[in-house]
Amino acid sequence: MIRINLLPIRQLKKRARLKTELLGFSAVLALVLLVLVVGWLALAGKISNLKDEMVALEKKKQSYQPIIKQIETLKKEKQLVEQKLDSIKTLRAGAKVTVRVLDEVASRTPTSRMWLNSLQQSAGRLQLQGIALDNETIAQYMQQLEASEYFEKTELTSSAQTDVAKQKLKSFALTINVIVPNS
Repeated sequence: MIRINLLPIRQLKKRARLKTELLGFSAVLALVLLVLVVGWLALAGKISNLKDEMVALEKKKQSYQPIIKQIETLKKEKQLVEQKLDSIKTLRAGAKVTVRVLDEVASRTPTSRMWLNSLQQSAGRLQLQGIALDNETIAQYMQQLEASEYFEKTELTSSAQTDVAKQKLKSFALTINVIVPNS
């Protein structure tokens, strides 16, 4: 019988298969490495572009700083002007109210039964001092003042009997809240 030795062929086939597997594994590994390198280069390029863009935007931002400062200065000036305008409006309204208050006091004072010695207006309050013939005249005067749209909460702060030209009269002091009516 003839014997054929097939052992070296098997070993050769096994070696060839190992070489093919090793070559395939190496090719896959090289391909993966190539993809990683290309991805890394692409990301590095994007990072570089973004850094350049950030530098350009920072320069652009710095170029706008004088304009931003000018805008802030203008806002502050605008606020000051608005405050001044509000003050002017308040002063004008206050001047009109003062004139109307004096007119109301003058028109509602019964000159035949009383007279005023002093009148002071400050911070929305009016203080009157005067002399009347009797308490009833003072009470009527307080009611007339409260009937005005410019006054509210009329208070009698003092009332005392006094002698004027040998006559017994009543000296009084009133405190009145001054209001601005809605027009």
